[in-house]
Amino acid sequence: MRRLLGMIMVVLAAACGDDAGAIPDATPPADAPPVDAYVDHAGPFFDPDHIVDVAITMAPGDWDTLRQQTRTIASVIEGDCLSRPPPSPFTDFHAQITIDGTSFPDVLIHKKGFIGSLDPVKPSLKVDLDDYVKDTRYLGLEKLTFNNSRQDPSYMRTCLAYKAFRDAGLVAPRCNFAHVRVNGTDLGIYVNVESVDKKFTAKNFADGSGELFEGTLSDLRTGWLATYDVKGEGDPAVLQPFATVLETASDANLLTALAPHIEVDKFLTYWAMEIITNHWDGYANNRNNYFVYKDPASGKLEFIPWGPDATFQPGATFGGLGAQQGPIAIAAAGILTNRLFHAPQTKQLILDRERQLLANQFDEAKLLAEVTRMETLITPIADAVQGTGWHANVTGVRTFITNRRQRLSTALDAGPTWTQPLASYPCLDVVAHVEGTFSTTYGTLGAQNPFATGTGTLNLTMAGQTIALAPVGATAGTDASSGAAVIQVFGQRASDGHIFVVSMGVPTSRFFPRVIDIGFFDGNGGVFDYNPTTMMATQVGFMLGSLTLTQGSTGANATVTGSFSGNADVQGSP
Repeated sequence: MRRLLGMIMVVLAAACGDDAGAIPDATPPADAPPVDAYVDHAGPFFDPDHIVDVAITMAPGDWDTLRQQTRTIASVIEGDCLSRPPPSPFTDFHAQITIDGTSFPDVLIHKKGFIGSLDPVKPSLKVDLDDYVKDTRYLGLEKLTFNNSRQDPSYMRTCLAYKAFRDAGLVAPRCNFAHVRVNGTDLGIYVNVESVDKKFTAKNFADGSGELFEGTLSDLRTGWLATYDVKGEGDPAVLQPFATVLETASDANLLTALAPHIEVDKFLTYWAMEIITNHWDGYANNRNNYFVYKDPASGKLEFIPWGPDATFQPGATFGGLGAQQGPIAIAAAGILTNRLFHAPQTKQLILDRERQLLANQFDEAKLLAEVTRMETLITPIADAVQGTGWHANVTGVRTFITNRRQRLSTALDAGPTWTQPLASYPCLDVVAHVEGTFSTTYGTLGAQNPFATGTGTLNLTMAGQTIALAPVGATAGTDASSGAAVIQVFGQRASDGHIFVVSMGVPTSRFFPRVIDIGFFDGNGGVFDYNPTTMMATQVGFMLGSLTLTQGSTGANATVTGSFSGNADVQGSP
């Protein structure tokens, strides 16, 4: 049993954001551009000095359902996760919305977000004005995006990053702030982001009718293309010729082979801006948070940044999720960046482009002034709703701006390297399902006889057979190696005496009654099989699921009760 407990601790330690009706667009004057030319009327809506006033009214039950909806990491990576984009768990609701005094009585609204930005109190929101009432527009817009800024408590990073990309000559969304109320409850400041849709492409490209794809943990590789989410009409299969070039072209021929598919010089600027702003959750480092637009005029792809709320973070580096010790001046996890960095004739191009943009584009005084402008603008609302603590995060943004030139220049002078291989098949296979309950006290973790320190139930499903294990014991306490609060549930299989253990770890700061996502972000866990005869333990799989803590704290002898349900997963194979 001691060997089992020791193994579990090692594994856990390793794992451990009043008009009565819609106002139609104005009739164009006689000398207006052709009908198929897009005229942008939304400039005032995205004016940097304007805080959009938003009041949403919907059935209280619908609002409660919307805000509680969530996405689990299991839904993203279990099964054949490369066969489709990450499925959305968010459903549509009817609502009324008033925007700067203009009311729309029936619009579609749903929650948005991937994993880190989900919030049951202040959810990010997507509004479709014309889904229920056709041809409804506000200043020419059909879709509105309000981000809760959960991953950016400074509120500054998204707008700051998009502006930096645009100032570098790239296509990027416009951005300002919104003051949002739902059913009379003041939710405070949101980030109002220009939706990337057909209106966006019409505004930013000579021919905006091309195919648009959103990349979420997606890459331009054969077998990965189906993960791209098509916006409007299109087929990710059109990306296959580009993927083939990236997979087959020699280093010597790479630039020539890429030329029909992408403007490499423009992409170098995009890539360099991800590095300069430290967009570690973008394409180059995480194959995430970006769009690709296929221009029908040239047939070439153009990258568009998205979700840059993790930029401008002091201390953050590239490499693994949340890395603090990784590369600083290069990120090359996507196949396009990987090929360009490792080809001798193109490696120097990205390093030179970083230096050029640092010298000619990165202006600390202007960036700091923009931070001060935004902070001053939203302070009266943000302070009134949530207090003044958020200003400390603004200081972090200022620290990043002040130190970035020296930090990045030093890393460039040292000669950046990227040693990580391209990601292998990322999907997980389910090998077992576990669910049960537990009741124990805090401080019993590591007890020699866990069947005497708590009770519960444990059902195990493997190979299509479900077994209720008995007896069942439980322990809880702080793991000395990881510092996490850990709950362990033990159950014995009568047929062979094997003891199965479900072990779940949660940061002590977040160990209180609530529903906890057991995966990689909120908490983590594993399922283990201990053979008493050989005194050997094997890991059945990592656990993906949920832990409902009904009672619990880290106080000595505190009562810990709850339930859990999840799968034991192992690395899949294509």
